[in-house]
Amino acid sequence: MSWLIALAFFGFCWWRAAKARERAAELAATGIGLSPLYWVSNALVAVLLGLVLYIAHIHNQSPVPAFLWLAAFAIIVALLFLRRALKWRYPV
Repeated sequence: MSWLIALAFFGFCWWRAAKARERAAELAATGIGLSPLYWVSNALVAVLLGLVLYIAHIHNQSPVPAFLWLAAFAIIVALLFLRRALKWRYPV
């Protein structure tokens, strides 16, 4: 039974990779890869991921300071604005 689940999982990963390749080709045609907004949004996602992992790490040892939650919230708001700006600039 576990081989069936593993096969389904790898099939799903294969399907998602094919869809991601198609989406990347569409975005490359618009020139979004050269946009500073695109790279700033990717950097903010990486910073948010690091911040959330740090919060999860220190949550086991002590209470999380409020400024970390505010920083995470501010990054999420900035990402929403950047996403809207990218959708406006590159309507795909």
